[in-house]
This record gives sequence, structure tokens and C-alpha cells, in this order.
Amino acid sequence: MTVRLRVPTPEDAGTWADLFDDTEVMRYVGTGEVRDRAWYRAFVRRQQELAESTGLCLFTVLVGEEVAGFTGVQPWTQPWGPTGVPEIGWRLGRRFWGQGTATTAARTVLDRARTLAVPRVVALVHADNAASRAVARRLGLTEETSLRTPSGAPVVQYGTAPTAPS
Repeated sequence: MTVRLRVPTPEDAGTWADLFDDTEVMRYVGTGEVRDRAWYRAFVRRQQELAESTGLCLFTVLVGEEVAGFTGVQPWTQPWGPTGVPEIGWRLGRRFWGQGTATTAARTVLDRARTLAVPRVVALVHADNAASRAVARRLGLTEETSLRTPSGAPVVQYGTAPTAPS
């Protein structure tokens, strides 16, 4: 399996909308709301701007030539949690789950963050999302604290310097 990353393209907005038009994929993401194409078009533009200004963003994950989802680092902008701290995150379409794709892609992002001298990253993972918690651990992130979203959902904050696990 060849996993590559690229800055998202306008075409990725529609693909992401299709991949993530799945309540199971969105189950542990924010409020679980499935977003429309217009939302993803704006999201792609924000990621392109972030990549241009910082070298990091939520990159499109490609498995072979197929868009599988995204992973990347961006500042945590929510008013709760580690506001302003670079957060690593990932989201894949369901058919790409369980193949090591999220871990492989996120390791590439951590390497890029290290190259750009990012001093620390966090991952905020819904406490019930066992698969994403396992990805965080495989990346070498360690559990730091437990939080609650404004809607009351339990979240675990993982963190580390962006170095490869030993």
C-alpha cells in the first residue's frame, strides 16, 4: 500500500463530502454533523491557505491514486482545550479503516512538523474512539488530560514533541 499526502485540491472537497457522508465516520467528530460540499469547499480553501503560510495543513491522504481522507496539523481554534496549540488529526473514509493508513499518513505529517521545527503537537480524540486512540499511541503520543467538549462529550488530549516513536 502506497500512502501519499498532498495539499488538498478543489476536487478533494467533493470526494471528502462523499467519503464523510457517513454517520459512522462522523460519529466521534465534533457534534457528528455530516457536512455538505459547500462546507468542504471552504474547508479546502482554508487548508490551502494554511499550507501556503505554514507548510502544514490537513493534507489529502492518497492510497495509490485514490483519495482516502485527510490527516495533518493545524492550530486548535476551539475556545476549549489547548487553544492555539498545533493539533494533529486524521479522518478516513470507512473503507480505508483498519489498514494502517491513518498511522502511516500521520507519521509522515509528524516528520514534516519536525522538519518545520514545530515544538509540540496534541491530538484530541473522543474517549470512546478506540481506533483513533490506538493511532495516537502508535504515533508515540501520550495521554495528557481528559476534557469535555461544550456539548459534554468526553475527549482525551494526547501530546508530544513531533518526534518519531522509539
